[in-house]
Amino acid sequence: MRKNKGRHTMVKRLFWGVLLVTLIFCSLGWVYRSNWMAGSIELELAQTGVIEHSEAVKAVFANEEYLIQAPVSGKVELLGKDGQRFRRGENVALIHPEGAAPGTISKELAAKVNAPMGGLFFQKVDGLESTVTPQSLLEMDLAKIVEQKENSQAQSDIVQAGVPMGKMVNNLIPTEAFVELNPSADLSVGKTIKLNLNGQVQSAKIMRKSDDPQGIVVRFNQYLDGTVNSRIQDVKWISRPPISGIVIPKSALITKGEELGVYVVQKGIFQYRKVKVLDENDTLICVENLPSGIPVVKNPRAGIEGLSANVKIPS
Repeated sequence: MRKNKGRHTMVKRLFWGVLLVTLIFCSLGWVYRSNWMAGSIELELAQTGVIEHSEAVKAVFANEEYLIQAPVSGKVELLGKDGQRFRRGENVALIHPEGAAPGTISKELAAKVNAPMGGLFFQKVDGLESTVTPQSLLEMDLAKIVEQKENSQAQSDIVQAGVPMGKMVNNLIPTEAFVELNPSADLSVGKTIKLNLNGQVQSAKIMRKSDDPQGIVVRFNQYLDGTVNSRIQDVKWISRPPISGIVIPKSALITKGEELGVYVVQKGIFQYRKVKVLDENDTLICVENLPSGIPVVKNPRAGIEGLSANVKIPS
C-alpha cells in the first residue's frame, strides 16, 4: 500500500510540474507574441486635413507679347526692373554705342528704346512670342503650336541692331494656356476648371477642346504672374473638389465582413473602431467617427485587438 501511495504521489507531483512548466511557456509565448506583434506596429495620429484630387499636367501659357528690337548695337542700360510696368512711349532702356560704358558719355548719344505698348517689360525672350499667343491657341493648329520648342536667349548687356532685346507683355488681358490632359465628356467648352500653379489655385474657363493633341485651351480670370519667363510649366489639375475632415493613412483601413474600421490605441490597448469613409485618394482617406489626435495603426493585422500597445506614440 505504501508503495502504491508513493507512486501516486510522484505521478501527482509530475503532473503539476508539467502543468506549471506548460503554463510558464504559454505565458512567455503570449508575452513574446504580444511584444513581437506590438513592436512591429506603426502608428500615426489622426488629424484634421484635406483630401485633394489632382493630376499633374503640362501647361503652355500664352500672353499678348510684343518683341522690342534693338535700334542700334551697343550696351544696354535698363531703366527699370524686369517685370516693371511702363506706359506706351516711355523709355524702357538706353543703348550706348559699342565700346562705351554707361556714364562715360553723354546720355544724348545713347539710343532711346521706347515701349511700343503699355505693359510689363521683360528682357528674356524665348522665340515663341509670335507663335504661342492667345489668338493662335483659339484659332490655329494646336499640334504645330505645341511642338514648337523654346529658344531662350541668354540675357546680355551687349546687343546687336535688329536683334530682340526684350518684350512688352500686356497684363491687362487674361492669360490663356493649352493644358495637356484627356478632354473627357465632362470637360465641355464653357465649363470652369481649377488649376494649381505653384500652390496658387486659379480658375480657368474652357475655350476649346482638342483630340490631337489631347487637351483643352483655357482662359484665366486675369494675367498670371510667372507665365512669361516660364511659358511651359508642370501644374496640377484639380479634377474634383477637395473634402476636409479627419484624415488617416489609407493603409490603416481594414474590413470586417461588410464593415470598415481601423485599429486605434486607447487606454494603452489596441482597440477596433468602425469608421465611415467620406473620401479617399491614392494614399489618404477621410473618415467619420474618429477624434483628431487619436493614434491609428498604419499597418494593421489580425490578432492585435486587446493587446497592450507597447509602441511609441507619435507626438
